[in-house]
Amino acid sequence: MKKSQTAGWIALVAVAGLALSACAGTPAGGGGADDAGGDLVGGPGVDVDTKTIKVGALVPVSGVFAGAITNIEGMEAGFHRATEAGGDLEGWSVEVVNQDTKYDAATAIPLYEGFKDDVALISVVLGSTIIDALLPSVEQDNMTLVPGGTTPNLLFEPHVLPTFPLTSAHAASLIPYAVEKYDKADAVFCSLTVEDVLGEYIEETFEYTVDELGLTAGTEQKFAPNTEQLTPQITALKDAGCEVVMAGGTGAFLQTLAVQSVQQDFAPLVLASNSAYNITLATGPGADWLAENAIISVPGDQWEGTEAPGQAQMVEDLAAVAPDATPSANAHMTGYVNALFSAKVLARAIENGDASREGIATAAAQIEIWEDDLGMVGGDVVYGTSPEDRVPPHKLSMFRIDASVPTGLALEEYYYDSEIAQSYLESLAQ
Repeated sequence: MKKSQTAGWIALVAVAGLALSACAGTPAGGGGADDAGGDLVGGPGVDVDTKTIKVGALVPVSGVFAGAITNIEGMEAGFHRATEAGGDLEGWSVEVVNQDTKYDAATAIPLYEGFKDDVALISVVLGSTIIDALLPSVEQDNMTLVPGGTTPNLLFEPHVLPTFPLTSAHAASLIPYAVEKYDKADAVFCSLTVEDVLGEYIEETFEYTVDELGLTAGTEQKFAPNTEQLTPQITALKDAGCEVVMAGGTGAFLQTLAVQSVQQDFAPLVLASNSAYNITLATGPGADWLAENAIISVPGDQWEGTEAPGQAQMVEDLAAVAPDATPSANAHMTGYVNALFSAKVLARAIENGDASREGIATAAAQIEIWEDDLGMVGGDVVYGTSPEDRVPPHKLSMFRIDASVPTGLALEEYYYDSEIAQSYLESLAQ
């Protein structure tokens, strides 16, 4: 199961990309990567003379995904921290360059090809289908890629460096959480998943978890990406007597599910991962239904929480680079964490004296463990000495939708530790 690959699809379509650039940090003397001795070898995206690094991102920021711009704001905040005095990249400045993928692999491929020679690495990529499609080029280019989320088929890819729990960890945590905390051991469990790589793995983990816990499984329904109509699926779920629904998708599908469930007088307990989060869940269509019926799993803490040491730090750094930013429970954290990790990789490459594409890949391979000092990624991230040694974190925090909280998500339990999620990870390593 370790190296099972979901077949990627590659279609070259010439489309225009939206490029967003922003500088993070100001060059400062002394400390950090500035102290690397000897002659530093540069490479794509690394200007040794001006001490400027360009870091790429492939994040959809238009249409229904416009709110994902918060990933870029989070990146800028993270690199701001890294380039300040005492940071990993003190003495350098970092420029974030994003390409608007529209959450579409055919769009993302030419955008990647168009900017790959201008960036040192890619610090946030959203969409496992997109990563899957880009892999041949990423491997050929020796590009280091830090995803926004990772499916099991990408966990052991040498050029992909996951920082957060696998998308599969969400189903393997949410379902036992519902059983333990909401007394759902005797309920009928069903799934509603998008027809893509993300949905495939959520469905796979749903089946694994239900089987491991000996729960009653009902129907498994699917829907097309960006659908605006879930009535047939809701009818099937209701007819099957579904009391708990593991939902997996992106965009506004949860709001679509809420509005159309109200129309059919259907109110199961809905479980959804952070991929389903957007900042309008608590204020947009179906907000009351979602507040009553939905549980969302997200790594880390709520916006004004005190459980995660890094939460207040992130809010402070975000205020420094984007004071008018609307708080986001998911995307700001993804960009922020990935920027801090990317900065650590880049700093190691600079320390080694080689910031070329090959030097960055070597530096990434030297980081055997990234400790979860911030309390935002679900536990220590183990990379080991080779991709086969990787063990991603698995702890997830559970949230309810609440309009009184800045992000719309109120913390219910911090870092829920699921034995099923652990056993699922162990099954991948066999």
